[in-house]
This record gives sequence, structure tokens and C-alpha cells, in this order.
Amino acid sequence: MMTRQPKGAMTFAEGLYDYKVDVDIIFNNGKDKKDFVLRTCLDQYSVWKARYAKGASPFKAFIKGPMREAAIIDREIWVFGIDATNSHDIVAAVNIGTDYFKVRPDDIIGDVYVKNLNAESEHDMLRQALVKANKSLYEKTCSAIMEAARVLGCSKPLNFWVYSNSKNPKINQEALHDALMDGGASSVETDTAKRNYWVGSNDGLQERKIRTNLHLAKLNIQ
Repeated sequence: MMTRQPKGAMTFAEGLYDYKVDVDIIFNNGKDKKDFVLRTCLDQYSVWKARYAKGASPFKAFIKGPMREAAIIDREIWVFGIDATNSHDIVAAVNIGTDYFKVRPDDIIGDVYVKNLNAESEHDMLRQALVKANKSLYEKTCSAIMEAARVLGCSKPLNFWVYSNSKNPKINQEALHDALMDGGASSVETDTAKRNYWVGSNDGLQERKIRTNLHLAKLNIQ
């Protein structure tokens, strides 16, 4: 009898703990249960806690490495100070995950999820400038994932899953798909199903439930 190969996932730009990205969802209302998850935040731990955390109770222990802080939260690893557009940051986070979970890099980075990436200082931008900034953010993130995978020795195609409303005024479906393709994706698809998810603003001051699409960019590592 064949045994199921353990499978993991990685997320970017996590904010409020209660609204963490669902990494088990796939197309057609399907589920692909992940056995281990590596979550990353742009903020350093102290800033993240001040913005989002309701308390320290979910934290079981700290892992410290060179210029990084990570925490174990509900048997998942959260790594702080990780810029999704920086391949070196992604490599550092994956290395922390592989060391903790005792798995290979492609077991973690094979499925990457993100929910509503949004440029910092969004409230200071006009709408057109914000869309342009977000397009650049997705393009650079896509490129950084692929570069990190090469450095980590991965060779299998990667899945980059993006939660974003197709009519999102900050970056609509067409702009999002263009950004992912410009970042190196070989194809981009959108699930026909829509789901409702809670999301928060970058500053942690606003939150609301919105109708959300799931997009999938295929990344081939060469």
C-alpha cells in the first residue's frame, strides 16, 4: 500500500493571526490538506505584535537566527521580517522551515499562497498609482519565488496561489494576471468559485469580509 507523501505550503505577508491565509484550498471547491506550513510576515516581530496580535498566548517558543525572528504558533512556523520580493529573504525563511520540519525545500515552496498583497503607504497614493505599485509588487514576488527556488535547488514546477477579488480596484484580474506573467509565470488561471474571507489593512486598523477569487500562477523553474 502506498503512503501519502507529506505536503507543505508557504505564505507571504501574513497579518492578523485570525485572518491567516487558508493553504488547503484549491480549485473547484477542492481541498489539499497541508501537513506543515511556513508563514511569513513583512513586519518584524515587535511591529507585527503591536499591529495585529491579540496576545502572546499562541506562541510556544522562539527560534532565533541571523537577522531573523521566528515563532512556533499552533505547530506552524511564522518567520518575521521577510520581504516577499527579496529572494534572499525567501531562501532564509525556507531554510528555517526545512530545519524545523525536517523536509526538503520543494516540500515547502512547491505551494505558495498569498492573500491581497498590497503596497505599503496605500492611503497616500492615487488609485492609478496604487494599481501600478501593486502590479510591480506581484511581478517582483513572482520573480523572487522562482529565483529562491533555483537557489534552493528546486526543479519541480511551483504553484503560486493568489487570493484577490477579480474586480479589486487596487489591482483587478487583468492587471494581476499581467503582473504574474511578467514575473515569469507560464500560465495563470482563475477559479470559477468565489469565497468570502476576512482581510485587514496594512496598518492593522481596518478589517472587513470581502468576496474573493482564487488565482493560480504556474512557475516553471529552469
